[in-house]
Amino acid sequence: MVGSVLQEIPVFDGLDRRQIDELSSWLQRKEYGPAELILKEGGPPDGLYVLAKGAVEVLKDASTGALVIAELEAPSVFGEMGLLNVEAERSAGVRAKTKVIAGFLPSALFNSKLAENNLAALRIALNLGRISSQRLRATTRRLAAMSEEFARHALQAETHGIEGRK
Repeated sequence: MVGSVLQEIPVFDGLDRRQIDELSSWLQRKEYGPAELILKEGGPPDGLYVLAKGAVEVLKDASTGALVIAELEAPSVFGEMGLLNVEAERSAGVRAKTKVIAGFLPSALFNSKLAENNLAALRIALNLGRISSQRLRATTRRLAAMSEEFARHALQAETHGIEGRK
């Protein structure tokens, strides 16, 4: 992995040059072709992917088929929940939109580095916690807005239903 790519990704904020080099040595290079499934929803949480080149779609299974819930372009990361919570299955799938080159950080290796109190691993975990909190806050705001919109529509439908019966 190119260190300059890693330095552009917020998950790796605060890592110095030595730690970036160390992190690079932990990553396994992976390549995927367009439309290739990288992560399967419900699959085992095996680690974090660093998207170095290309673009991916984050997919959620629905009764109507796979819904694209997000699109990510390099440089970025995905699969972070699988790094932090190895007890739960993958909450979404990821499919390559273009040719993808990624670095894979296995959760077993990351957890062993955490157990050693490795400073780079600890900083990454802290950053992942911060980013997860930001995403949860944004999701909570969207859910509240959707709930308000639903309640407004329900009230309008009820009002129109009562007026229609008069």
